[in-house]
Amino acid sequence: MRITITNHEFETIQKILVQNNMTLYNRFNEELKKSILSCTPKKTKATNKANIAKRKKSRESITNAVNMLRFENKKITVYSVAKTADVSYNTAKQYENFILAQ
Repeated sequence: MRITITNHEFETIQKILVQNNMTLYNRFNEELKKSILSCTPKKTKATNKANIAKRKKSRESITNAVNMLRFENKKITVYSVAKTADVSYNTAKQYENFILAQ
């Protein structure tokens, strides 16, 4: 499980752990070091490249779905496009302005 916390929250947790459980404090710091070391420039670049490809694929699917719905004279809504494009509603919602402009 992963959670996102602020630096202030992290420091507060560290203070609590130092007072109560040094073993857990040490494990907490080891996990922090691992997370920092795992963020290499190569991984960051690969993640960005994958995200761009995924957005491009979603955009193409949504464009095709809009064209298909228009060809079939069906109502074009975010939900209908998401269902036709086989993408999540939240993904289609990101393209709501594009969809509704059609």
